[in-house]
Amino acid sequence: MSVKYIPVQWNNNKWKYNAIMLASVFVYLWIFIFLTPDLMSNEGRINGQVHNARAFGSCAFLMLSVILCIDPLARLDRRYLPLLYNRCHFGVMTAFVAITHAGYIINWYFAFSPSNKYEALLFSNTSYGQLSDFLSKFSVYLRFFVW
Repeated sequence: MSVKYIPVQWNNNKWKYNAIMLASVFVYLWIFIFLTPDLMSNEGRINGQVHNARAFGSCAFLMLSVILCIDPLARLDRRYLPLLYNRCHFGVMTAFVAITHAGYIINWYFAFSPSNKYEALLFSNTSYGQLSDFLSKFSVYLRFFVW
């Protein structure tokens, strides 16, 4: 802690780190979306929205796995310290990829819902007797705090 607040400054290393991360995400998504449909052995073609959801979901999973490996790697070898220093940038990008995945999933499952898709997500299952229906129970509390 210092006496004076100094915001984190952007430097060339952060710009390079973010550029490499963004390029890596785009390359992964491009490979998954455009090259893998021909390699998959499905009976029929997969809907484009489902394929995009799979691409973003697998990308978010791999990014989260890398984020969780950064700290042990930095403790083992000092060469990984720049990754540890910029881990928040990686986490924010992972969050955006995961939110995009969630958007595809919500649009797929609640596309023909008569109500708003987010309301349908929270209130579609009213079986309150099971632990698997936690989201429905949580929606009651959410509705209480929103009003």
